[in-house]
Amino acid sequence: MHSSLPTSHAQTSEAALVPSPDIAQIIKWRDSSYAADLFIAAVSWLDLFTYLDGQPVTEEELRLHFSLRERPTRTMARLFESWGLISKQSGRLHATATALQYLSGNSADNISSYIATMKYKPSVRELYEILRQDGSDTWHIERGVTKTWDALMQTDEFADLNTRGMEERGRIFAPHLAELLDCTNDTHVLDVGGGSGVYSAHLLMRYTSLSATILERPPVDQLARTCLKDRNLYPGRANVIAGDMFVDPLPADASLHLYSHVLHNWGPDKVNQLLGKSFESISSGGRIAIFSCHPDDRGGRPSPAAEAEYSVLLTTGYEGCCYTFEDMRAMLESTGFQEISYHKSICNRSLIVARKTSRRQ
Repeated sequence: MHSSLPTSHAQTSEAALVPSPDIAQIIKWRDSSYAADLFIAAVSWLDLFTYLDGQPVTEEELRLHFSLRERPTRTMARLFESWGLISKQSGRLHATATALQYLSGNSADNISSYIATMKYKPSVRELYEILRQDGSDTWHIERGVTKTWDALMQTDEFADLNTRGMEERGRIFAPHLAELLDCTNDTHVLDVGGGSGVYSAHLLMRYTSLSATILERPPVDQLARTCLKDRNLYPGRANVIAGDMFVDPLPADASLHLYSHVLHNWGPDKVNQLLGKSFESISSGGRIAIFSCHPDDRGGRPSPAAEAEYSVLLTTGYEGCCYTFEDMRAMLESTGFQEISYHKSICNRSLIVARKTSRRQ
């Protein structure tokens, strides 16, 4: 008579064949959640690859043809370049052979109708509207009521949820940031839009002579005090100031300004505004540190897929995107910062550090 393994043993053996995901994969599942919807929108609502078949175009020509907005179009182009569906040559976007075979209406192997069966899914339609209007309809607090992320962050319930979520993420990234960012010669860090203060907390734990100020709007400022108190850092080595980073002056007693997962939420005008405020506030020789997802596009290389996918999420729900290293370098240099360096971190994140060496011209 044929015998079989006991159920529990069989289940254990089968489970052992499935690799356990690492933290990078777990974060990627969340960060890439809108990328497929943008792909479906481009194939179904735009028929993008039929348009590109035999007709390489610039991003501007693409926008004009489909009446699209600049920020989401750039995000889309970077995503498809990272996926190998588009190549960029001499400033023009070319559909790759794979894209033309399977996604162009001119090909006998085209499966775009199969993809387009998902075009009426709400999140796909939302991405299509973002391509055309550059506005988010993502944050549904209740049926029929939509608010911007910025407005929701000024409500108690959402601010609490978001800040605690960012605190959990920070437990993963903050220890590595503290290794990458050398604060040996710093005495005080200003953590602008610092959320729970988790990144400053890990810097303080590594550099015992360092103190920190976290600048946050209500009600997040009170949550920061609670989290820092739980770490025995507040009151004492960490201070929390209630204020709006866009409206209120930045304190002038810090040699280091930290923006961790902050600038990517905002459009270039607001990013430049914050960089300018930091430049004026930091004394000569002081530094700015920006920790986020910055695709390394030095030498014209395409963004890694995971970073391009995360940028879709930011473009969908916020005003910003994943600014590449070259994007950030241009904005930092135009502000007056110099000695700009790039440091890879974990889970597709990176640290950009720049120094103020003279007065702004």
